[in-house]
Amino acid sequence: MVPGAYTARVLDTGVDAGRPYLAMELLDGRPLDVHLREQGPIRAAEALRALALALAVALSGVHRLGLVHRDLKPANIMLTTAGPRPLDFGIAAIVDGTRLTATGGGPGTLTYMALEQFGEERVGPAADVWAWACCVVCAAHGASPFTATNTGGVIRRIVETGPEPAALAAVQALDPALAAVVARALAIDPAQRPADGTALLAALAAARSTGQDPAAVHDQITRGWQTLAL
Repeated sequence: MVPGAYTARVLDTGVDAGRPYLAMELLDGRPLDVHLREQGPIRAAEALRALALALAVALSGVHRLGLVHRDLKPANIMLTTAGPRPLDFGIAAIVDGTRLTATGGGPGTLTYMALEQFGEERVGPAADVWAWACCVVCAAHGASPFTATNTGGVIRRIVETGPEPAALAAVQALDPALAAVVARALAIDPAQRPADGTALLAALAAARSTGQDPAAVHDQITRGWQTLAL
């Protein structure tokens, strides 16, 4: 269902000899977490903004379909020559609350989870916006802004103390306008964040006084992505 712009396309599904299968397009490149481990944080402002924009475009397509990814994280973002591609919609949920996972399935990865994912309330697109911000910070800093030495420390950061200042400073040093949108996306109250991927794109455009024309956004992503050594 998810459109192909900056997402990995599903080419076929079915059952063969009683075994379900899923065929996706073959992507070059490597996941963001591997890139960070081998080459360190992204230090080019244009590349970081291209990553942020492409992920926002992908989320916009996901959210327009009434889906929530719920597990956006560096391990699920492929850095390809054509741009970043979010993967793994295995724990996605329909926005109306219908789960696409078995009862009791994990709701996400702790250091990229918004506060509302800890409870029983409905998780909407704003949770993906939070995860988007965590991924952008991780790309510039090397780790999630909520990383801690243990699970309790992570939860304390998310619920009480807030993101690591040095992590946010890494984005601020590269792109202050992007850092301002990231700060909004990490608001504890989901209502204070950009509501979904489309609102996120609008916030990114407003922060830099640029247009939202899809062709112009695609061109900006392409030019910025060329500054990243893969």
